[in-house]
Amino acid sequence: MYNAMKILILAAIIVVAAFFANLFGIVSIPWLELNSVPTYGDDANRSDQAIQKALED
Repeated sequence: MYNAMKILILAAIIVVAAFFANLFGIVSIPWLELNSVPTYGDDANRSDQAIQKALED
């Protein structure tokens, strides 16, 4: 039981270290990449507000 817990903790430490190494660009691990969050520019916000204003009337 103690050996299994030790192996799981070691694996978790390795995954966390790999995540931070990937995050800071030391290594490239594609399955640890964070997806970028889509942001909307001013044009999209203005057109959305115009549509909402037109539908209110």
